[in-house]
Amino acid sequence: MSHVDPEILALLALGEQTGEPADHTHLAECAQCRAELQNLRRTAAVGRSSLDAGELLTPSPRVWSAIVEELALDEPASAAPVVPLRRRAWLRPVAAIAAAVLLIAGVGATWWALRPAPTTVLASATLDPFPGWEGAEGSATVEEQPDGARVVDVSLTAPFDDDGFREVWLISSDSAQLVSLGVMRGTDGTFTIPDGLDLSRFDLVDISEEPFDGDPAHSGDSIVRGQLTSV
Repeated sequence: MSHVDPEILALLALGEQTGEPADHTHLAECAQCRAELQNLRRTAAVGRSSLDAGELLTPSPRVWSAIVEELALDEPASAAPVVPLRRRAWLRPVAAIAAAVLLIAGVGATWWALRPAPTTVLASATLDPFPGWEGAEGSATVEEQPDGARVVDVSLTAPFDDDGFREVWLISSDSAQLVSLGVMRGTDGTFTIPDGLDLSRFDLVDISEEPFDGDPAHSGDSIVRGQLTSV
């Protein structure tokens, strides 16, 4: 999913009327982007509240001396007298621009830290319907995650039977052995592939219709099945 550009979020947080209609539509649908925008609005509110704080405090000369000492500067403390400053109206646009820059930088850093970790697509399959399930269709994609774990993402479009449930399987090429990956709830799901399972051998993805009979074996009623092909 493509999220709203960090700069757009920062400008929206500052009250600017900006962004494309697609950005606002995405914000209405994406909880992650809405949460980020809310955080930025709180940050902007704190920044604005300090603009009317009045006269800035004059630090003690000891503060500059400590800075000189800490940074190992050659300049004596007396060479840089501290002058008390007062905020003026002309400072407010500058402060707003500075706040926008800081917000954009903050959004960028947050996005970089929270960005989805890259995955590698290993194989995919188109899942074709069995007799009795005409019109059903599905797909499967095998991905390797950054930690080395493998998962298969499956999707299925088929009439649902309230008297049963769907189960996802990996079946050997000769159909002699099979491994259950778990129960599929809804029209899609992600399932972890057991470590060490040879996908060059267990290369058939199968989704079956299972009755509530307590039997863990495959019911024999396959809805769709397809062979994985390396990409």
